[in-house]
Amino acid sequence: MAEKMKKELTKKDLVKAWALTYSSETCYNYERLQALGNTNQMITIVRKLYDTKEEQVEALKKYMVFFNTEPSWIGTVIHGITISMEEQKANGADITAEDINALRTGLMGPMAGIGDTVSQSVAYPILAGICCSFALDGNYLGPFLFEVMYKFLMIFCGYNCFMLGYKQGRSAIVSLLQSGTLNRITEAFSIIGLAVVGNMAYSRVTVSCPLAFTVGQVDVVVQDMFDTLLPGIIPLLITLAVWWMISKKKMNPTAVIAVIFVFGIVCSLLGILAQTA
Repeated sequence: MAEKMKKELTKKDLVKAWALTYSSETCYNYERLQALGNTNQMITIVRKLYDTKEEQVEALKKYMVFFNTEPSWIGTVIHGITISMEEQKANGADITAEDINALRTGLMGPMAGIGDTVSQSVAYPILAGICCSFALDGNYLGPFLFEVMYKFLMIFCGYNCFMLGYKQGRSAIVSLLQSGTLNRITEAFSIIGLAVVGNMAYSRVTVSCPLAFTVGQVDVVVQDMFDTLLPGIIPLLITLAVWWMISKKKMNPTAVIAVIFVFGIVCSLLGILAQTA
């Protein structure tokens, strides 16, 4: 009997499967969430690995169970590992459908937590802050630049995590976490975020002190003193006050807005604060 030919996936197969991970939520439903989208992603792989229709149907069935994770940034590592296991299974490895689904179920929660943090809590607000600054300055590239940068980072992270999962299999998660790459990415984005917030506080909080008085024969303008000694001190103090109310006093945004509104009116009537020209 001729030796059974080994079934191997090509780079083209893997790239197509990775691209189809972005269909994970196109068939979203509240019974199985991303199951149908993930099954669609696996069709090309299953057709390449299994010859008969019966084998293909059986292989796809296991992906129709409940599944939900972050699908585009970090969660793609799960699909890479899954495809690696499916390829080994098709070549006779002792891997069952239960083994594959156990791994998918075990990883979908942790990867959702990491992926959502990177995409929604780090990348999105920082890039939005940068591009909103451009838009507020009348630069029409602001919205376009946001879309381009966000999609570039999503594709870069998603593709590399997918390939990492395929190449290293189940050890990919350990490598991803132990390498410190995620920590470095998060730290870099945090530094950029702080810089963006600082710049926005200085350039967008347009408040100045119009107070002026005369000492002897010298006219003293308070804002000129601030600009010389501590440029941007009033916007900084207002920003820190908002941070203090939200983080320390646990005030909700509506209450903070009300406080700022009342404070601004009172200070304006007293002539203490005014909008920067």
